[in-house]
Amino acid sequence: MEDRIARYLSHRMPQARDVAVHDLARIAGGSSQETFRFRAVWREGVETVERALILRRAPVAGTVVVQQDLEFNVYAALAGRGVPVPHAHFLELDPQWLDRSFFIMDLCPGKPGSFSDADPYPGIDAEIARQFWRHLGTLAAIDHRAIGLDHLRNGAATGRFWARELDHWEAILDEGELYVEPIVRGAIRWMRANPPPEPRKPAITHGDYRSGNFLFMPDGRISAILDWEMCHISDPLEDIAWALDPLWSMARHLPEAESLAIWEEASEMTVDREALDWWRLFAPVKGCGIWTTAEASIAEGRSGEMIVLGAAVLAGRVHRNAVLTRMIERGAGR
Repeated sequence: MEDRIARYLSHRMPQARDVAVHDLARIAGGSSQETFRFRAVWREGVETVERALILRRAPVAGTVVVQQDLEFNVYAALAGRGVPVPHAHFLELDPQWLDRSFFIMDLCPGKPGSFSDADPYPGIDAEIARQFWRHLGTLAAIDHRAIGLDHLRNGAATGRFWARELDHWEAILDEGELYVEPIVRGAIRWMRANPPPEPRKPAITHGDYRSGNFLFMPDGRISAILDWEMCHISDPLEDIAWALDPLWSMARHLPEAESLAIWEEASEMTVDREALDWWRLFAPVKGCGIWTTAEASIAEGRSGEMIVLGAAVLAGRVHRNAVLTRMIERGAGR
């Protein structure tokens, strides 16, 4: 595979000579795309150039259906917009090179945050959390049309984002559920009967904004927000509610009131707490849709990866329990 990548880089960089790829290794974790790190070396004139790079390749199956160009285009559009993302170099949709579509981007410094460790950010957790919410607020303030992201899901819509997203995830449940989850379907009926108000403005929504999907440095700086393959346009409360989900909540690192205040300052918007409650119920319903996709890929024999199976079983159960808990809290199950 190193030789194949080197041939591809030579194809994309005609000015480069003697391209070589070394130290290719697959990065553990992640269940939506295959991720590899490697080192590329080549010559340009009399100079030797070396780069640490990442290759993201479409999987045979995963927890979400991947549009390979979506994440690449989001990285390109967000460059220099105040949200830290890797620099994306090449997008390749032709499978002749590496069997499936892929793109190549810079390897950013830092280590991934974690939602499972008891203390993933020792001594710097509050600073990490402040940046986490500030970056999300900055993202919400960006006009997606102005940076060419109106092609994303809901990109041309002006309202009813709650219904569009509910329709999207209910269709995924309809297609992939091995058996109907009555409590999840009950939650969907309740949400349709009790819709939230329209947002002040539509926002670029990461779709999986949480601990585990960013890199941080020892000094407490978040160096990159990763994994944008679920990016779309929606009510910005969708990302906030997802980030607050108990499965990976950042609330244990910073009080919720302070977190939302940071987001409000960065986005120049106010969080409607009642509307946020609706999206907090939506979050585990969406989670059930994600794990349904993973379960279906296992059941149909398209994936045998243990990380996909483990995510589907563990997180699926957690989210179903969260749906039930939130329905009871609202008295909506009566």
